[in-house]
Amino acid sequence: MSPRAPLTEKCENKYEQVTLDTSYLVLMSMSGVLAGVALLTNSIPILIGAMVIAPALTPLELVSAGLAANRLNRAGFGTLVAFVGLFAATAGAIVTTVTLNITGVLPPAENLIDKPLLEERITAGWYSVVAAAAAGIAAGITTDKERQDTLVGVVAALALVPAAAAGGITLLSRAPAKASGGLLLLVLNIGMVVITGTVTLWLGARGDRKAQTAK
Repeated sequence: MSPRAPLTEKCENKYEQVTLDTSYLVLMSMSGVLAGVALLTNSIPILIGAMVIAPALTPLELVSAGLAANRLNRAGFGTLVAFVGLFAATAGAIVTTVTLNITGVLPPAENLIDKPLLEERITAGWYSVVAAAAAGIAAGITTDKERQDTLVGVVAALALVPAAAAGGITLLSRAPAKASGGLLLLVLNIGMVVITGTVTLWLGARGDRKAQTAK
């Protein structure tokens, strides 16, 4: 059996779970809506709710599995699905912000960035990178053991959707350049999830091969 065969099988199993369909897009959009409301109202419970419904991790798990198995076409598909989903979440946050501004629920646009939760998501910090790395390792383990753990997905979504929503909201403020902070944080978090997930899968496969050889 080829050394990559187990990884390839895991990659194909994960590929079957990733779909770019209406339900995925609606869930990601609604996650963006909730994240937008949470960031604008400094509501941690609503932010957690946004993460619970966001299927943001599975496409990135496919990216990691594809890279570990050297199935770049699968990794590319996972990247596409993740990008479209996070774009939908960002759009959801922007539409929510515009709607709340038009209806007068929120203060003028220049005050959009004067929110503690929002400010945290447009400033790249080590705490968020560490959280994303931990989520990637956990995702790699669940993929390696072919388990489904929704809590891992929630942790990963917490590192992804708020940054995307914050970047979109900040674009509407008087300081749109600050949106780059949210987008940078999003890119860093995605990178950490994928890198640590890929390494975890690779190390898991290597450990399995050593165990089989030792028998």
